[in-house]
Amino acid sequence: MTNNQKPGLSEGTLHEQLTDNSKSAFARYQDLALGSNSLWYLVKYELIMLFASWVPGALGLVLRKALYPFIIGKVGRNVVFGQGVAIRHGQKITIGDGVIIDDRAVLDAKGGSNHGIIIANNTIVSRNVVLSCKNGDITIGSDCTIGISTLVHAMEGSDVTIGDNVLIGAFCYFIGSGPYGTESLEQPFKKQGMTPQGGIKIADNVWFGSHVQVFDGVIIESGSIIGASTVVNKNVGEFDVVAGVPMKVLKNRRADD
Repeated sequence: MTNNQKPGLSEGTLHEQLTDNSKSAFARYQDLALGSNSLWYLVKYELIMLFASWVPGALGLVLRKALYPFIIGKVGRNVVFGQGVAIRHGQKITIGDGVIIDDRAVLDAKGGSNHGIIIANNTIVSRNVVLSCKNGDITIGSDCTIGISTLVHAMEGSDVTIGDNVLIGAFCYFIGSGPYGTESLEQPFKKQGMTPQGGIKIADNVWFGSHVQVFDGVIIESGSIIGASTVVNKNVGEFDVVAGVPMKVLKNRRADD
């Protein structure tokens, strides 16, 4: 955590911290968007987003390529930022060389104790993709494609790690957050909290069809194929082809060879 970051976000739930009425609206905005109480970082962030985030065409691409490294922790060479990309807690975002972040994607590294988001070289993050941290970490390997409107969500204790050369279809959900407690009939589920299941770990060279849902605690081994609309609630072995609700192993690619 940097010296400019507010430490309070790691204490209690993020919801409680962000809706704390003892703080000013300005301070809560800093907690939500910046993860920093530095006025200088605030000024940079506001000016860059105001004058560059919405600009269409080649001019917008040039402006964002030049300016976004000032509000993001680390940006590699030849990175393309589309129009309307949302950046939250940018100092905890690392982007490798040749990455494409398409229009209206959300890079949200929110949290008080996490490391944030890492996207390795030559990965494509498509339009409307949401990478959302809530004190968890998201790591995406190199040469991946993240399909349109996919959500990757990482709570504290439930990090999401995606290997290299992973193909993810549109509208997939990677839910790195355990189930809410349900024991109490009086307390709201939110007050009972979540139980992390260890996060989601995806090896290299995995292909996900569209509309797949992957639950917390799942490990998916390399060379596997996940059919469209599958709900992945248990581990997937190396070279397995799985599909359905409930998920079933249809075959093993290596066994067939």
